[in-house]
Amino acid sequence: MSDQAHIVLIHGLYMRPLVMRPMARWFEAQGYSTSSFGYKTTSESLELNVENLSSHLSSINANEIFLVCHSLGGLLARAYVASVGEDHTIRKVVTIGTPHQGAAIARWMKSKKLGSLLGHSMEKGLIKNRSDWDLDIPLGSIAGDGGIGFLPLIKGNAEPSDGTVSVSETHIQGETDHIVLHYSHIQLIMVAEVYEKALCFIKHSNFTSDSSGSS
Repeated sequence: MSDQAHIVLIHGLYMRPLVMRPMARWFEAQGYSTSSFGYKTTSESLELNVENLSSHLSSINANEIFLVCHSLGGLLARAYVASVGEDHTIRKVVTIGTPHQGAAIARWMKSKKLGSLLGHSMEKGLIKNRSDWDLDIPLGSIAGDGGIGFLPLIKGNAEPSDGTVSVSETHIQGETDHIVLHYSHIQLIMVAEVYEKALCFIKHSNFTSDSSGSS
């Protein structure tokens, strides 16, 4: 096993692993090895996504593995960890713009007969999901309130959002820590401040620690 900690990056809906490359390069500059897990967000079942993620994780030669996930990727990570129970190698999970409560925008699309655009992603927690995290892995959730996107158009500006996912949807009962940053849904995977907060959680299990130790 390698002593170098490894971070697995998991992209969101309609995306490809390439979108996580800027984040990967940043983590690599901090001394971590990385890999990006790619999956078909709409045309493959949740079960197949979980199976493929399990195979990807099994191929990693590292003592410590961390998951950093954007949007739907966080729901996939939750499904994977729940499926394996205590038989896992994951140290911590960071979700970025993940709708842990399900996504209002997905429910709206389904109500307007646009569910076919979501495909199998609807069964991955976008419509309805468990709202609790009762696993033994620290989970940190990063939300955005930049508000640039489609969600404010269908819901008005009644509550803060990143334009796609509302801040309230990114909370999950049992989360270890939660933070809101002023970025849109896509910006959340493009800016260094988000990377820094994710790394802070990986090291300290919170988003605000200034200490030099790790946990």
